[in-house]
Amino acid sequence: MSITSFDNLIIDYLKRDISLDEETIFSVKLALLDTIGCIFNAASSPQPVSFATTGKHSEIGNPFELSKNITDPRDLGKFFTTLIRWYDYNDTFLAKEWAHPSDNIGTSLSYFMSNGGSFKELSESIVRTYEIQGSLSIGTSLNKEGYDHVFFVKIASGAIYASLLSKGNEEIIRRTVNNILLDGPTLRAYRHAPNVGKRKSWAAGDAVSRAIEISKISCLDDEKYDGILKDSTWGFENIYLENTEITFGKPLDNWVINNVLFKVLYPAEFHGQSAVEAAVQLAEEYQSKKNIVKDIIIETHEPAIRIISNKDVLMNSSDRDHSLEYMVAAALLFNDVTSETYEESFHGYADIEKLRKKITVMEDPDFTKTYYEFEKREIANRVYLNFEDGTQSEKITVRYPIGHPKRRDEAVPLIKEKFMKNTSNHFDKNKANKIWNSIVNFEMNTDFNNLVNLLVDE
Repeated sequence: MSITSFDNLIIDYLKRDISLDEETIFSVKLALLDTIGCIFNAASSPQPVSFATTGKHSEIGNPFELSKNITDPRDLGKFFTTLIRWYDYNDTFLAKEWAHPSDNIGTSLSYFMSNGGSFKELSESIVRTYEIQGSLSIGTSLNKEGYDHVFFVKIASGAIYASLLSKGNEEIIRRTVNNILLDGPTLRAYRHAPNVGKRKSWAAGDAVSRAIEISKISCLDDEKYDGILKDSTWGFENIYLENTEITFGKPLDNWVINNVLFKVLYPAEFHGQSAVEAAVQLAEEYQSKKNIVKDIIIETHEPAIRIISNKDVLMNSSDRDHSLEYMVAAALLFNDVTSETYEESFHGYADIEKLRKKITVMEDPDFTKTYYEFEKREIANRVYLNFEDGTQSEKITVRYPIGHPKRRDEAVPLIKEKFMKNTSNHFDKNKANKIWNSIVNFEMNTDFNNLVNLLVDE
């Protein structure tokens, strides 16, 4: 890749019209509705609100009402994005890197709440941020170098915010992208034992806030820093990627938004979603034979082992929702996994802790292979029980969890159920249903303020 081709690829993409066909528009609306639900769900608790606003506000209330008191776009982006990510229940995209593309919706909300616009402009910004982050995730692994995926959030959000702010000024977009490269990525240590903590819930909000700040700074007259990517001594690829390229894994278009993974039933790290589904299918048999269960086997793909398995001590809820063994144990015991399942105060916590010690996780090489195959993109898990008398349960294999694009039609009514539940602490069913139907039926020329007016208290 030449010195300027990385930022040129982004600039060329932002200059091109993108297809907002029927499928893409519906995908945008699903992503937006799911994200709004996550915002309201997190805003039901004072802790995420405090983290999102750095303690400036601790009251529980309508987050879109509360956002009116936040005037700095950086703080507004951080506020929405922290709430989006808090319970690890927003959408996911898995490839060489692991991404949560709706992290970027906080950036779009921040811009349009400050500047206004149309639903078409909002939709385009969402499609483009999803595409940039997702395509980078296909082509480039940060996790193998020990860095966190929110760096790609920073690139996607910064590029889009700069483009919106500058009305497409190429020099400002270029300067923004290269200033973000100069920032470099953060370590991902806070997603792994022994350092797991709440930072993984506010890290994307921090990235969005910085992306907005850099976009605004980059509007000022300065160098373009377009040698930062390839400089042989101080360059980004030399310092951070050991001289491998940062690259997009596919041409930039509208593909990612149509292939995102929705967390529909369970607030669990997505590499384990199909394992939870399999465990729920085994729950009745487990509960009827639990006294003779010798051990429990999970066969999975290598990324799941690397990210969410083999943990001895789980320090907190942030650690538990990234434990394959914990989530499968909970599913076997209670036929479900919820946000409350991960809390030490959960009534079944001790039972889950005890049962997960009986679980063995091993790689199925075929699952690893199909995980990386672009045409398949499976996230497969197999779960079964071994009994003390030498018999086994059925081996339950789920290759595509609910929420995968291959099961989209099946997922849509469940995404709506999730939205209704996530907003239930703020709206009654009639109001929540009105919000859902109104957004599903938005025309492209709908004013952005119509969206906000729907979401504030009447």
